[in-house]
Amino acid sequence: MLLSRRDILEEIKRGRLRFDPKIDPKQVKQVSIDLHIGRLFTTFKDTNAFKYIQAVRADPSIWDSPDVWDHKESDSFTIEPGGFVLGQTLESVCLPSNLAGLIEGRSGYARLGISMHFTAPKIDPGFDGTIALEMSNHGSLPVVLVAGEDRPAQLLLFRLSRPLTKNELYGADEGDIFQGSTEPIPRKRRQQPKKK
Repeated sequence: MLLSRRDILEEIKRGRLRFDPKIDPKQVKQVSIDLHIGRLFTTFKDTNAFKYIQAVRADPSIWDSPDVWDHKESDSFTIEPGGFVLGQTLESVCLPSNLAGLIEGRSGYARLGISMHFTAPKIDPGFDGTIALEMSNHGSLPVVLVAGEDRPAQLLLFRLSRPLTKNELYGADEGDIFQGSTEPIPRKRRQQPKKK
């Protein structure tokens, strides 16, 4: 079941759904939460700088490769036509065991040609971190994103038919590399405190 505005606000009020920094209730729309763009932007390095790399593979070593990525902290970022950048939400989100989310772009940005993700909209129960945004400009004009001000993404929430157990939550498995995300790519997994 897709959560309505009233349900979303209730989950936040009860502390089951958490955001850091806290969201303004005005960000909660009819069935979604508008999320701000953060200040960290990650792009592929200029391909002319590493012509010796013929192709890349989604192997864990790719995330830590200094030859491939440029990381830039900035108050704004311009996505050129045909450009691609990894960003993240300003807000960190923590989902409870009974909610899953979908991250989607907002229509105003889509009308400028900006897509927010390609094939990875799902946010699992137990996820705790910033949400990566895989952004491309399919339009014909450069588009400027202003960190902390623009809200190009929205989070939709769904109630599960049955809550997950602690061992089923995202982050319980060592392979859950996006848990605790503070950057657009999973460079280091944050160590979770051991529960007593």
